[in-house]
Amino acid sequence: MSTSDRPVFNDRYEIHSRIGRGGMADVFLARDRLLDRPVAIKVLFPEYAADPNFVERFRREATAASNLSHPNIVGVFDFGRQGGTYYMVMEYVNGRTVADILRGDGSLLPQRAADIASDVAAALGFAHRYGVVHRDVKPANILVSSTGAVKVADFGIARAMNAATEQDLTQAGAVMGTATYFSPEQAQGGNPDPRSDLYSLGIVMYEMVAGRPPFQGDNPVAIAYKQVHDVPPAMSTFAPTVPPAYEAVVMKLLAKAPTSRYPSADDLRVDLRRFHDGLPVAAQAGAGAAAITTATPAVARTTVQPSVAPTRAVSQQPTRVVPAGSSPGTQANYYEDPPRRNGWYVLGAVLAVLLIAIGGFVLYNTLKDDSGSADQVQVLDFTNKPIADAKAAVTALGLTPQEDPQENQAVATGMVYAQDPPVGREVDKASTVKLTFNKGKGQVDLPNLTGQPIATVTATLGQLGLTPQVTEQESDQPPGTVLAQDPQPGKVDAGSAVKLAVSKGVAQVTVTNVANLDVVTATSQLSTAGLVVTQAQEPSERVDAGSVIRTDPAAGTALPKGSSVKIIVSSGPPQVGVPMVTGLSESEARDQLQAAGFLASKSDLDVQFGSSQAGKVVSQSPTAGTPAAKGSTVSIIVGKELPPPPTTTTLPPTTTTTAAPRQTTTT
Repeated sequence: MSTSDRPVFNDRYEIHSRIGRGGMADVFLARDRLLDRPVAIKVLFPEYAADPNFVERFRREATAASNLSHPNIVGVFDFGRQGGTYYMVMEYVNGRTVADILRGDGSLLPQRAADIASDVAAALGFAHRYGVVHRDVKPANILVSSTGAVKVADFGIARAMNAATEQDLTQAGAVMGTATYFSPEQAQGGNPDPRSDLYSLGIVMYEMVAGRPPFQGDNPVAIAYKQVHDVPPAMSTFAPTVPPAYEAVVMKLLAKAPTSRYPSADDLRVDLRRFHDGLPVAAQAGAGAAAITTATPAVARTTVQPSVAPTRAVSQQPTRVVPAGSSPGTQANYYEDPPRRNGWYVLGAVLAVLLIAIGGFVLYNTLKDDSGSADQVQVLDFTNKPIADAKAAVTALGLTPQEDPQENQAVATGMVYAQDPPVGREVDKASTVKLTFNKGKGQVDLPNLTGQPIATVTATLGQLGLTPQVTEQESDQPPGTVLAQDPQPGKVDAGSAVKLAVSKGVAQVTVTNVANLDVVTATSQLSTAGLVVTQAQEPSERVDAGSVIRTDPAAGTALPKGSSVKIIVSSGPPQVGVPMVTGLSESEARDQLQAAGFLASKSDLDVQFGSSQAGKVVSQSPTAGTPAAKGSTVSIIVGKELPPPPTTTTLPPTTTTTAAPRQTTTT
């Protein structure tokens, strides 16, 4: 293939073929002409190249990753603009993603999963030391090369940890990443830190061995809710043979509170090394498990994680609170009833014998003191929680929640930002706790808008006083159909915006004229245009073998993007059977071969004078009936008569006559 036929970026990067497609860009295999090495080039979709926010995010991905040179991080070499769009040049990794491996194999052995996670932790630890949080750790972003090397890719939503909020591309409270691998703080719109990456890696480690992530749901919102509120199912439920040490490491990573996870990726890597060597891991101390079970409560859960120093609370229910970090060996102490004041009772009995009145008084005060302590509850911190969760936490302590809705745009709608009594105060059970939360600007019922025409949806939103924000995307649904909405159906603030993803139909692609191009070039051009290419062969006298004769459908036809197009490739001139010319004269043989489309090449074979083969074709190659391409040469061997032998003159034999002696007969 001529290099002049391939697209070249920056007069350096020669595009060969598309090898992947992401949310914002296509990825192509290319050759760096300057350094003569394969590279991967990520090319931003043209529709996003016109959006400054997308371009800046794309540029920031290149900047963040180009500063990270590590054996376990996919390197970024260059960034530039080409033909109205932008591209990024990256290290080419010949291998598969962990997502592809799991799709093919279902799950991995714990030892192999731990080895992969150890290399990922090395990459994250290096990035964290340089102030970069990945924020989208997932199987699709972990590559395993054909040699077994593990590399972390796509720092596309990475952000410098120390960057000012106003300099970030996302609005305050915006959620970025993939819901299945969110950390709880990401799911709540918080600012991720390095321990958020460790939580996401914990999800990946869980999925690699269990064959599925711990939290699943019908939509990203449902999954994100579970990340914040639900306890992950035990890995042994899906992988009964998982080693306890491996599960302990994963559960420590999945602690809801960042402070209960590993302090750093390097500490995680040390524990994974210990697991690899068969040594006890630090996570088995029990802190990881306790941190998970004391998560922020869901509505039906009674266990509460305080945001201040842990304070033991006497529950109204039989359930007892076990302090986070307690080991299995010491938990039994927390299931025993508190020691009774037996000394006071003995003293009361003795005094009752001596002085009944004094003894009764002392006994009365003793019982009163004990009863009073049992009826007192220390108030926890219920702020920075959704009102429903805060009410559930108040109820779990045996207190009565009281809603105090106020308008406060400084916090998210429905979030508690003040309480009375304050944190730490001891109050009687059944006391009222006032929860002040942002009620928003008044709410309306948002219906389900998906599947409806955009014109109908716009009219509906107008009647509700809501503002539509429309973005179009390719879809097999009819153009103008609403594909998704945000927020989901339910109560929303009046006057707020509703984001709508609307189908613009399937993009149309025109079949390029690739006639007379070689197969590789033609396939590359059609694939780049968004078509799926298949091949078929056909003989041709006009087109060289290996080149394209035509396409089906024909060039110029408009097809939906992703359609199949067949390229008809020349197999060379058509083949016909070689005619039988043996036994014919040379001229007859030549005439027949020429009529069949062949050329003739003659050689002689001496035959005896007077032989019947003289002047005739003695043999041919290829033999008669053999398929051969028209225009090819058939060799014929023609008998060449030898000259007659020389003539010899035979003289009559010479006779010598000896005269017989005359006999005289005498009579």
